[in-house]
Amino acid sequence: MTYPTTPPSPEQGIPTKRSKTRAYAVGGIALVLALCCGGLGVAALTGTDPDPAAEAPASASTSPITATPTPTTAPPTTAAETTTAPAPTVALFDEPTKKDFKLAVKVLRKQCFGSAGCNITYRIDVTYTGSGLDPAKTYEVTYEVRGGEDPAVNTFEVTGETASVQQEETGSTRRSGDKLTAVVTDVAEL
Repeated sequence: MTYPTTPPSPEQGIPTKRSKTRAYAVGGIALVLALCCGGLGVAALTGTDPDPAAEAPASASTSPITATPTPTTAPPTTAAETTTAPAPTVALFDEPTKKDFKLAVKVLRKQCFGSAGCNITYRIDVTYTGSGLDPAKTYEVTYEVRGGEDPAVNTFEVTGETASVQQEETGSTRRSGDKLTAVVTDVAEL
């Protein structure tokens, strides 16, 4: 068999090796574009993003990704079915409880009358043991002072890291050795 010394030109209508390669390349590109556009079209119809990992073949060094084809007879999904639940929010501030406040009675003045007891002027010192309060919220803390002749109930307000307490409160004890203590009884947001 003899071969021609010069290859026929494409204008003559006889395909050459180069023109066949181009035809396969153009056809391959067209096929890839059709598959990609088809995937995007399905994604647009279903309301989901295409998974690029599902389209790429898995290599030996990565874990295999299993992609299931979307059936053409499946009912269309609604937007409610395709949305994911919102991520849980992390509370940046505490919601205070009674146990989060430690109160101390700071005696400012004490006047005793022998066995008749004492008149005491005091102030409440507040310590918050939680991790932090929202500076945009105000809480009313109710407390009870015990150890006096009669229990005394009062309140103070807390906003962020600031507590608004009365500068002076008064009470009386039955004996000079009696100690006053304060206990939180309620915490409420204003």
